[in-house]
Amino acid sequence: MTSVELRGLALGRQPAFVGTSLADSVEAMLEGAARVLEAGADCVELRVDKLGSIDAVEDLVSRIEAPHIVACRTPQFNGFFEGTEEERIDRLAAAARAGAAAVDVEFLAEAGPRDRLIAEARSAGVPVLIGYEKMQETPPVADLIRGMRELATLRPDLAKLAVRAQGPKDLVSVLQLAHEMETLLRVPYAAIALGPFGAPSRPLALALGASFTYCAVEAGGAPGQLTVEEARSVLETVSAERWSCSSS
Repeated sequence: MTSVELRGLALGRQPAFVGTSLADSVEAMLEGAARVLEAGADCVELRVDKLGSIDAVEDLVSRIEAPHIVACRTPQFNGFFEGTEEERIDRLAAAARAGAAAVDVEFLAEAGPRDRLIAEARSAGVPVLIGYEKMQETPPVADLIRGMRELATLRPDLAKLAVRAQGPKDLVSVLQLAHEMETLLRVPYAAIALGPFGAPSRPLALALGASFTYCAVEAGGAPGQLTVEEARSVLETVSAERWSCSSS
């Protein structure tokens, strides 16, 4: 597997924990990022859904020093951005031009704007995370494998599988994919199942080959989200031989 450098964090060399900052102003986003790092995360997902303008996105990127991934989600992908798809991609492309550590786009988003972002990010030398995300279900394993193979044709620098677990069977499906994605993609990746049934996927996917996972900043968040401390504790228990789990 290759590794990808994000502001001094080498994804793919040791397990990494990502926490999200989501707010409607640059100052609040920066405060959220500080809380993410204080909670023990290695990387910040900067969700720019609620920022008021592209200028605010560029300002945010210029002021953050921590390892980060810039994302902008619509309600289809559990987000809040209500503009057009072209406007959403414009935000992410602006982040790439401003020097973002990485940008995130969904594989299942509209192909034309998605591919434009990938091209613009590559032109700027910015890694692209491409996510296969089904927020309401877990497709059959065969469909997930097919999706990963199609995603691989876009040559992502980072990848993510995020689906919703409706029961234990779905959790097992995600963990199976977590084990197989290294061979299918050969880039650092995350594999998570959303919802209460999916909670174990966050640390266990790391034990099965995933490079990073997403965690809550504090307890009591969305159902199924573990805190960084909880996820790290489980990982240390089940996978001492695969990874060195000391905090980065």
